[in-house]
Amino acid sequence: MPEGVPSIDRVADQGDDRWPAAFTPGNAQWSGHLPTLTDAPEALALAYYRAAWQVLDGAPGPRAAALLDPVRTRAHLLAGEATDFRAVEAYVVLTGDLDLLAEKAGGATVLDRLRGLPDGGTVALDAARVGRARSLAALLRRLGERDEAAAIEVAAAEDARGVLARYAGGGRWRTAETPDDLAAAFRAVAGEMPEFLDLLQRGELVEFADRQLGAEPPGGVAYALCRLGRPDRAAVLLAGAASPGAAELEAILGGLFAIRADFPGWEAGSRRVTRPGLGRLENLPAALT
Repeated sequence: MPEGVPSIDRVADQGDDRWPAAFTPGNAQWSGHLPTLTDAPEALALAYYRAAWQVLDGAPGPRAAALLDPVRTRAHLLAGEATDFRAVEAYVVLTGDLDLLAEKAGGATVLDRLRGLPDGGTVALDAARVGRARSLAALLRRLGERDEAAAIEVAAAEDARGVLARYAGGGRWRTAETPDDLAAAFRAVAGEMPEFLDLLQRGELVEFADRQLGAEPPGGVAYALCRLGRPDRAAVLLAGAASPGAAELEAILGGLFAIRADFPGWEAGSRRVTRPGLGRLENLPAALT
């Protein structure tokens, strides 16, 4: 068993011979492996490993998929016509496989697929569009397409101003009325465009999450809290997750430990951080060391 990985009986109610392989470089089961979490508080460590076990047979999030099985992930992205922006982004950043961008997926190159930004309309959709546009711009700059990148950045900033024009204070939005709308707006604005928020807005969104989102699945809320600069509150949510799965695993990898599987982070040379008191990720692939 890799150091720091609990035995399967502490994680699941059934045996799984693949369990050690999931954290072992060069294993025969997958083309990659997941990091190990060591020296973490017990509840957080169990949440991480229970979430990891769930994705072995389920649908992992973008970071976990690219780390655990990059070969299969690449094939899956091409077969699915590369329509999942964040999955393509995480795969390219974590593997360095820029050649994927020139591959054909459903009659167009993967890069051209990435250029097709989503439609907006709601606060959540518009915020997602802002985040993806800024990621696309960072990629294009890396590829030398600076004029196109600059134009996309300008449009994204304008879209961000449009999102914030609908902010009503207290974590609420003028055009988001139902609890589901408000939760989606929180996750998208905090997760996709936190750079456009001032300190007051960040604080109000954190307090809104504490007041209103306690019944929401913890993964998405925790990731957004990390993006707002509150990994402490995110860690409490994740440690208390009743049934951690793919979203919680992504929140720990990409939120708490900030594995930057995004083009802006790649461009800036920022991949991960350490969190004193929350443990550390070990056994990382070369791209993250």
